Amino acid sequence: MVDLTELMENEVFMAFASYTTIILSKMMFMSTATAFFRLTRKVFANPEDCAGFGKGENAKKYLRTDDKVERVRR
Repeated sequence: MVDLTELMENEVFMAFASYTTIILSKMMFMSTATAFFRLTRKVFANPEDCAGFGKGENAKKYLRTDDKVERVRR
């Protein structure tokens, strides 16, 4: 089994660990940013999400797309 100190000295492993940390941080930030934009603009992708803001026909007005939300999501 590889010792932890040997693993930390491995240049390839450190590059992989750094890249993984950056990508996971970006994914967590982008999901939070997308949720923030969807909630503040009241724009939802499916009927289950907008059910908390209205019932029946009133909920359908929240079921739409918004350019700013889509830009954050992509």
